[in-house]
Amino acid sequence: MLRVWNCIESQHDWRVVLLAAAVCFLTSFGAVRLFTRARTASFDTRLGWLVTAGVVTGFGTWATHFIAMLAYRPGFELRYDLVITACSLIASAVMTTAGFAIALYRQSRQNAMLGGAVIGIGIACMHYMGMASLRIPAIIEWMPDLVAASIVSGMVLGALAMLVAQAADTPVKLLGAALLLAVAICVHHFVAMGAINLTSRTGAAATDSLLSPIELSLAVAAFTVTVVIAGMVIAISDRRSRRSMRQRNMQLDAALNNMGQGLCMYDSDGGLELWNDSYLRMYRIPPEMMVPGATMAEVVKSRSQVGMLFTDQDRYDAQLKAAIAERRPASQTAELPDGRTIHVRYRPMESGGWVVIHADITDRKSNEARIVHLARHDPVTDLPNRVAFNEYLQRVFAEASAGRGCFAVVRIDIDHFREINEIFGQAMGDAVLADVAKRLTVASNGAFLARPSGDIFSIVAQLGADPHAVDDLCARLSAVLDVTTQIDRRDIRVRCSIGISLYPQDGDDIESLIAHADLALDRAKAEERGTIRFFEAEMDQQIREKRLMQRDLVVAIENEQFELYFQPQASAAGDILAFEVLLRWRHPERGLVSPAVFIPLAEETGLIGAIDTWVLREASREAATWPNPLSIAVNLSPVDFQTCDVPAMLASVLQQTGLAPERIEIEITEGVLIDDFEGAIAILRNIKALGVRVAIDDFGTGYSSLSYLQAFPFDKIKIDQTFVMNLETNPQSAAIIRAIIGLGRSLKLPVIAEGVETPAQQAFLVAEGCAELQGYLIGRPHPISHFGHLIDKPGTATRAIVSAN
Repeated sequence: MLRVWNCIESQHDWRVVLLAAAVCFLTSFGAVRLFTRARTASFDTRLGWLVTAGVVTGFGTWATHFIAMLAYRPGFELRYDLVITACSLIASAVMTTAGFAIALYRQSRQNAMLGGAVIGIGIACMHYMGMASLRIPAIIEWMPDLVAASIVSGMVLGALAMLVAQAADTPVKLLGAALLLAVAICVHHFVAMGAINLTSRTGAAATDSLLSPIELSLAVAAFTVTVVIAGMVIAISDRRSRRSMRQRNMQLDAALNNMGQGLCMYDSDGGLELWNDSYLRMYRIPPEMMVPGATMAEVVKSRSQVGMLFTDQDRYDAQLKAAIAERRPASQTAELPDGRTIHVRYRPMESGGWVVIHADITDRKSNEARIVHLARHDPVTDLPNRVAFNEYLQRVFAEASAGRGCFAVVRIDIDHFREINEIFGQAMGDAVLADVAKRLTVASNGAFLARPSGDIFSIVAQLGADPHAVDDLCARLSAVLDVTTQIDRRDIRVRCSIGISLYPQDGDDIESLIAHADLALDRAKAEERGTIRFFEAEMDQQIREKRLMQRDLVVAIENEQFELYFQPQASAAGDILAFEVLLRWRHPERGLVSPAVFIPLAEETGLIGAIDTWVLREASREAATWPNPLSIAVNLSPVDFQTCDVPAMLASVLQQTGLAPERIEIEITEGVLIDDFEGAIAILRNIKALGVRVAIDDFGTGYSSLSYLQAFPFDKIKIDQTFVMNLETNPQSAAIIRAIIGLGRSLKLPVIAEGVETPAQQAFLVAEGCAELQGYLIGRPHPISHFGHLIDKPGTATRAIVSAN
């Protein structure tokens, strides 16, 4: 090794030696980079990268040798044979390419070391062929030991370099492999240079086809730089391209595999190109069963093997094949054996292939069905609602009209259902509805049962040609007319009334049949609750009269055909304190119509709001003209509190008439508070804020009177006249009146009793401490002109009756 060192130290220019080493490292780094790219490349591009790596390494080795030869100073001019020099370059490239190929084969440690050794042999071939091209006036003698050492060192270091390069997955390993390859080239060169011994000889060598060192160095430098730079540029560009492609592939894979739908993409030849995980999960296909290039039939076969064919697979295949043949978009829905519903969409691509997208719409179909069910069914009983009832009735009517039998329309109402809600609460009311629905379902025996509204149930029963079918229906329904059911450990008595109309004898259209069944139901409730009534002809006359009166009532409001009557209210001492305002309708043909006749109709049709507004305005205008400032009491319907802004209406009337608010007392019944208790209380507070007084009428007839007194500060309690009428014959009535008066005294609320008609009634009430009285004994209702002597004397109290005492 001392000879080698002496050769480097005494016969070489160190500056050029360092240049050669730099060129060697540069080309070695480029070669390793290209080799790692070939290692990770796909099969169809690997050969190209392999050849590129071999060529760059070959040129680098060759360049290192000839640049290092420029540093060699043997003492005479060096020239080179062109042909042999070119052959050395080819040998270097071929051998290094072969070494890289061996290292890539199976990519094992043994192959890496063998490939590196072949590269070392290629370095030796290039070096000694290059030395053979040398033309100098001297005889070259070789030292066999150093020649062998140069070859072995190149092979060993080359093997180590390829062993590191095969696993180069970090910049450090990449740099280490490049450094080992550069050392292998340099060590081989300088050990081989130390193996020569030159002996001068005379005679000049021919100069034809010889290159000077300067010419050769320029050619080597230019060629090497070009090759290395080209290889590096290609490698860097490819790396960026691969990184971008890898990123796009990752994004595409993430997008595909996170799709909720399954996807299969086929090429123009019908081979499977792409699929996602959602497709495999949807049909429970093991991943190994899906292979690129598989036909659509083979994919379907895979689904068949796991039991995931559509229940109508033949129809599905036929439609999809037709769409593919016609290259038109298509979609269809199919069912799987496990009950899932799959929506499949086919879309052709411009390349000639197609995409098939599979979406599991089971949940969506279930939700849609649930929404449709909710839209057509009652949530409490799960029975069909009004919409479903009307649709079914229309279908049955159309069939019956075509001569296919007759049918019955049955209307069932739960008697006193509102009282169940008031006493036990809405939850209990809903439970009662559900229980009745179950009983009616059994009783209807397959007939169409619906709950169109409230506590009304409807049945449409097709009777066919059997004349006894309706009798059988009534017999079954009789079982649910009066039952006691237990709900939440409470026994609830539930009675029902039923009205029935028959097609065709009771109506030739749907509206008439429903109306006639309702008339029969009204008759059942009016005559004897808990019974069944069929429609009768005279009922139709009643509804005609009702409709006629409704029309006349609209005319009466427009033409103000109403009259105000006033009934006096007196103190216990007999002084007139106020008037209750009563309404009469003077019909142009019927004469005076009682409020008991038209008020319920006005409430039912929604006309009561306009009537009550007229009454309040006219009564206030009249009272505002009285010299004696007596008060007026006006009844308002519960419907007003649901459809009108009562406080705003009162404020408007007070402003228009100029009547003092404290002279008006609004009388309400419990019906105002039943449907919307909180809302009604808020309205009553707004009324009192105007300065208007509020009295509770018909006290004692409802179920929640005491709770209402606790919830709202009423100004007066009015005892219902039914208790007063029975005062002399029914001890219970007397006890109830005594209790109400005592309650008013405790709450410091004045109590007025209506319906006082006899001195005995008046005496009892006064003795018990009732503050005010009203009734025929005090005064009958008359137009205000009848009481001119009471209203024309300001500041005086007028005695209406003589005190019983």
